[in-house]
This record gives sequence, structure tokens and C-alpha cells, in this order.
Amino acid sequence: MPRFLAYLVLALLLLAGYQWLNKKPAAPPLVATPASSPITQQTPSLFEPSPTAGSPQAGQDFTKMAASVPASSYAALLREINQLIEQGKEVEAEAKLTALPKEAFDESAEKTYAAMLWNNLGILQADTRGAAAGVAALKKAVSVDPANPKARVNLTWALWRVKDPALTQDFLEKTIGVAPDQPLPHLVLADMLYDKDDLAGAVTHLEQATQHAAQYPKVQPYLQFVTAKVKHEAKVEQKFITRDSSHFTVKFDGDEDHTLWGRVSEILEDAYREIGQRFNYYPSKPIMVVLHSRETFRAATGSPAWSDGLFDMIGGRIKVPTQGALTDHAWLTRVLRHEYVHALLHDRMGGRLGAVPTWLNEGLAMQLAGDPWPDLDKVIHGQVTLINLISLEGPWMGFPPNVATVAYLEGNSATAYMIDRYGMDKVREILDRLANGQPIAAAIPDRLFISYEQFQERWIDELNSKIRLGSTSQ
Repeated sequence: MPRFLAYLVLALLLLAGYQWLNKKPAAPPLVATPASSPITQQTPSLFEPSPTAGSPQAGQDFTKMAASVPASSYAALLREINQLIEQGKEVEAEAKLTALPKEAFDESAEKTYAAMLWNNLGILQADTRGAAAGVAALKKAVSVDPANPKARVNLTWALWRVKDPALTQDFLEKTIGVAPDQPLPHLVLADMLYDKDDLAGAVTHLEQATQHAAQYPKVQPYLQFVTAKVKHEAKVEQKFITRDSSHFTVKFDGDEDHTLWGRVSEILEDAYREIGQRFNYYPSKPIMVVLHSRETFRAATGSPAWSDGLFDMIGGRIKVPTQGALTDHAWLTRVLRHEYVHALLHDRMGGRLGAVPTWLNEGLAMQLAGDPWPDLDKVIHGQVTLINLISLEGPWMGFPPNVATVAYLEGNSATAYMIDRYGMDKVREILDRLANGQPIAAAIPDRLFISYEQFQERWIDELNSKIRLGSTSQ
């Protein structure tokens, strides 16, 4: 959250009004109205992943297996199960496959065929009902034939898509051992090692993935995603010093500073407890925080001049400049708490922070972190046209300072209205829908039982009521 944007609020809004908006002359005083149509903003964020970043494209994930029916007393039944799978009759196929006795798979050829059946059944289930539906069958395929490369890679795809905790470093290393030419296990392990701050290990597996990725075109988005953060951070942070607290890993740019480290650690652990209690959610793993000098912060993040901190959505890291950190405790606290909320939401969204509209993302950061921003109704003078919330869903990195100020004020106001009117439980339910892929325009009516447009209208109606009440009391 930018420090000096707060200083711009009164100057921009009291003296000049909303400079980027359509201010109407000779209109009734003290009335806010929504924009009749969205104001488009085309400037992308440096750290906004593409829609496919971190996700495979459809159809790439799984590979079916083929095997000859082994010569056994169960050959006819095995052939029947295979036909059921090919016909898409997954329920009947699973029932017959589950009912087979263990002695049906005593020999090597029988195990290979059983692994094929479970693998292809898992693919059928994943294709018809989503990756999660196929995980159990794919796990069974690997348990029957652990050294089968296709079965292990298929299970890797499924576990990765649903973020299953079974996708461990040990599992990935074993998969690489039997399928060294497959890029996905290398990529997932590189991503995992990056999160553990093992940048050297991450680079090694990224290079292995890159060598084998050419023949797998649909894995390219994930390759680009992992490359963007691993290569960049490995270069920028190679000489940083790392210290751990209970729930955070903090990296320093330059000489170790125990005073700064202690202060940052204390602020972050307080934020972990206080914000976690209010939001009723805690991160699933330690959060990385990188402290830069003022010079390296701009170079490393590409952030605008008005930014005093940043949450890197690609790298999943909080980045803050340390200039003034020891002399301005209030500033350091506010910035760290604000960016921590972004990190918390990023974890809650399963790494898809872009699924949360920026106005709600920033609004929650201000509300949960306790940022001392003025209420929008306190700084509106005269009739103004607010930016439509639809136009504030995307990145703000390209906004000039005056527009960024308006955007932050609106995000803060609309989010405060949502919390006050409907409660944090409903906000959490909306976030649940966003995490599952619903857009905000569907999540709001799903949980608040009004349309997105009605939500905005009611927010502005309340804003106008506060403005009128304030004008009559003066």
C-alpha cells in the first residue's frame, strides 16, 4: 500500500476533485453516481500472470495406456472391464475392477494390465468429472505398478491440478526416476523447491524441464510461469541473507541487521495472529518476505513510484523496501500488514490471487490490515461520477497516482460496505466461490442474492445517504 497516496487524498479530492473522472457542473451538491459504462484500463500489471499461467491447457494432462490381456483365468473378465472403460461406463467398470481378487494380479503381466485398467479408469473419471474424481483410481494404478512411468506422470498431473498433499518431493523424485524425460515432474519440483527457498535446486530442475518441454507444447504456460519467478529471483536474491520465524521466511538485501529482522518478525507474527483470527484463515505454508533497499526494490519489482510495498503474485512473495523501516514503525507496520493480507488471499485462492477483483483484494487488505484511509463520503465534494467497479477488477499497476488514489478509496469503501452490510461470513463465502472459479458477477448473486449491479447501486445509495447526512449536520 503506498504511503504518500494517503497524503494525496485531500489535495486531489478536496481541491481538484476526481481529476480522471467526469465531474458534472451545476448539479445538485454532494451526490455520487456510478459510471454509466465501464472505464477501460488496458495497462497490465508486471506481476499479473496470464490466464493460463500456472495451469496446463485442456487435453494435455493425461495419457492412456495400452497392454495385452494376460493369459489367466481372469482374462475374459479383464477384457470385459477394459471394454466398459472404453464405452465410458465408469461405475460398472470400477465395481468389477474393485471386486477382482488379489490373485488376479500375481504375475508381472497381470500387474501391468491392472495398472492400465486403473489408469484408464482414472482418466475417464477425470475427463468426465474433473481431476479430483480420477485421483483415487490413478493412485491405485501407481500402487499396483509403482515403476510404470505413464501411470506416475498421469497421477502427477491429477495431484498437481487439485493441489493434493500427496504431491510431495519424495513422490516427484521417484517419478523423475522412472520418467526422467517428462517435463511436468521437474517443473512441479522446481516450483516446490522455489517455495522452500532452494533456488539452486529449482534452477536445476527447471533446466531439466526446459530440455524436454519442446515436444509438450501445452505445458509451456506452466514452464513460462516457473521460469519467470525462478530465474528472476535466483539472480536478484543470490546474495540475500535468510532468517526464519514461526510462520515467515525473511530475506535481506545486504548485511544482516538483527534490529530490522526482529522488528519485521514481530510485526508479521502479530499480523498472522490478529488478521488470521478476523479472517478465520491461516496460510498453509510459511510466507516469504523479501526486504530490498530502495534502489533494488524498484529494479527488482518494476513497481510504480507511488508503491511502498508489493505482493508478487507470480513469486508468491511480499516485497518491501527497507528505507525508513527503523525510523517509521507505523509505516513499516502498515505496509507489512497490508501486503500480508494479499499473501493470505493468495494462499486462500490456491495461488490464483487474480481470481479476486482488485477492488475487493485491495479493500480487504485495507480493512483487515487497519489502514487509516479516510471514508469516501468524507472527501467527496460536489457531484462526481465514480469509477465503475467492473473497471477496477483488473490490475492497477499502470494507474497514475491520482487515479490510484481514487481506486483505493473506492475499493476501501465498497469492501467496507460489503462487510458492514453482509458480514465477514458472507465475504468468506464469496471468496470460496471465487476460489472455485466463479467470477465476481456470479459469486455476489450466489451468496448475497442480489446482482453485481445492484450491489454497486446499494453501496452508492448508502454512500449518498452518508454524504447528505454529513452536509445537513454542518
